[in-house]
Amino acid sequence: MKNRFVRFVYIFLLLGVSSTILANGKPLDSLAVAAGKEFKRIVVLEIKDKKVADSLWAEAQRLYTGPTRFYHNLEHISNFYDQLTKCKDQVSDWNALVIAAVYHDIIYGSEDRRDEERSAELAVQRLTAAGFPVAFIKKVEALVLATKAHALSEDNDTNLFNDADMSIVGLDREYYKRYVGNVRKEFSNSPNFDAGRKRVMQYFLNMPRIFQTDFFNKLYESSARENIKWEISTLQ
Repeated sequence: MKNRFVRFVYIFLLLGVSSTILANGKPLDSLAVAAGKEFKRIVVLEIKDKKVADSLWAEAQRLYTGPTRFYHNLEHISNFYDQLTKCKDQVSDWNALVIAAVYHDIIYGSEDRRDEERSAELAVQRLTAAGFPVAFIKKVEALVLATKAHALSEDNDTNLFNDADMSIVGLDREYYKRYVGNVRKEFSNSPNFDAGRKRVMQYFLNMPRIFQTDFFNKLYESSARENIKWEISTLQ
């Protein structure tokens, strides 16, 4: 029962923020461009095939853009990549984390609500077909699946990866307000949105630590708690 609630909490939290990119005719921001370049650099490094690297990134761009992508879009990948660069010196397998970051939400809105599993499956399929080493593929798969529950892991890379994914709650207030507004849009058909959202946000406030790693805890824990308190005060 507890695991189900934790899963509900993270699904509820990680929905909605900002607008879609490219689908609305907007260019990629500089961080998305940087993420794409790094993604392709790593693919070329691993398999020595630039055409495959270009093809994999083009597919990622296509799947991350569209009118239903409110949070799980290229802006999210931009922020995710930005957060990972901040803790790069603490990461053991940088290449795996970058590839996993691109694939972690590549499938979104599936009818069976198995987005993480389907994203991991697509990553395994594409990386296997491209000729990546088996150990590398397994690491990417595990990282993608870890975002399903964001549970504390014995693997530091996994904890850094999950915390980078969660960083939205600790960003500046204006960005957070946009995020909250789009969460509401995402759940526009829910008559009990405020009550459910308040329960989720209170759950986070009651946690000993929102961010599992010392790095992200020091960086965002305080602002995340202030953002959440502010949001709770706005809910009915």
